[in-house]
Amino acid sequence: MEFFKKRSTAIGIFVIVVVLFTLIGSHRSLNRVCRQAEDAFFDKSLLHAQDYHTCPGEQLSYCVDDANRLLSVIGSDGAWTEPYEALASARRDLADALDARDIPAIGTASQALAQAVQEVEAAKDSGAVLPDSHDDYATIISDLRSALALADNSAYADHILAFREDVLDVFPANVLRRLTGVRAPETFP
Repeated sequence: MEFFKKRSTAIGIFVIVVVLFTLIGSHRSLNRVCRQAEDAFFDKSLLHAQDYHTCPGEQLSYCVDDANRLLSVIGSDGAWTEPYEALASARRDLADALDARDIPAIGTASQALAQAVQEVEAAKDSGAVLPDSHDDYATIISDLRSALALADNSAYADHILAFREDVLDVFPANVLRRLTGVRAPETFP
């Protein structure tokens, strides 16, 4: 008990408590601002201030809708079976990743969707006949490609890089982030 009555022990405990609460507070604050920066992926108003009127999450949700339209156009019979299944799987993976707000999984799923669209186009180029509503095919493919390109070329990556440079890579945030294990915002693609 004599140990706790010493002035040096009290000062040491006080310093440990202050450091601990500083690290916990820093972790919470840095984690919050990192998640706010990452929210620009899904909220176009956060990028709108920079004269961008879209965000990757919005464009990729359009891709899910366009993939549904394309699935209804090509059907799942005959020569379309494999491209249909690849497109359906990629669309489902993208929708699930968007719902989970998992940016790395979204990136993987959007690449799989682009690959599935190429498989659909390859099937059409190799002579697969479109069922009834073939009039919409070209429009849907164009819409899908445009939405994928807008998502890939959005201002989100620049936004995250600027955030990292301006917030996370400056002292003391750079030291505190490493000490507290805060995950930096994800980039896309």
